[in-house]
Amino acid sequence: MPLPRQNDLGRMTELKHMDLKEWQNAILEDELLGSSIVADAPASYNARYKDNAIVTMTFRFALSIWDLAEELQEKKKFVVSNQLFRSGTAIGALVGEAQNGESLRDFIHKMKIALKEADETEYWLLLCIERNLAAAKSCLDNLVPIVRVLNKIISTSNAKLQTTIKKSGK
Repeated sequence: MPLPRQNDLGRMTELKHMDLKEWQNAILEDELLGSSIVADAPASYNARYKDNAIVTMTFRFALSIWDLAEELQEKKKFVVSNQLFRSGTAIGALVGEAQNGESLRDFIHKMKIALKEADETEYWLLLCIERNLAAAKSCLDNLVPIVRVLNKIISTSNAKLQTTIKKSGK
């Protein structure tokens, strides 16, 4: 894991005092160069999903994967369709699950699994692109910022965890 840059340390101190949703949205805003994403939450009873940009991004991504998987089914590419659907929708499911993590370690673990699913999804999308499925390119374009944000959330969370461990002496 790369160490935080010096200018990141002040930002990490600021983020440390935010609740989980505010913290993730702040990281997302920083990562996407200050652009704001209107976070229309997926329909849910979980208040942690409301106005949570990474949850919204991954939910929207899952919908685009669903559409591509249906296109693959129509072309009788059942194995690729199933693999892409499973890995592509798992990203958002794991990000959602992480919002209810039992601890910061559990949160990080679930986000890492979401990142692994994103890596697998990228592989399937690249195969689809090589087979000239136009919709795969736009899905891949939408996956790139999700991967960047997941990496940033994981590295920032790890730094926060290390700070907590040092303070507690464990």
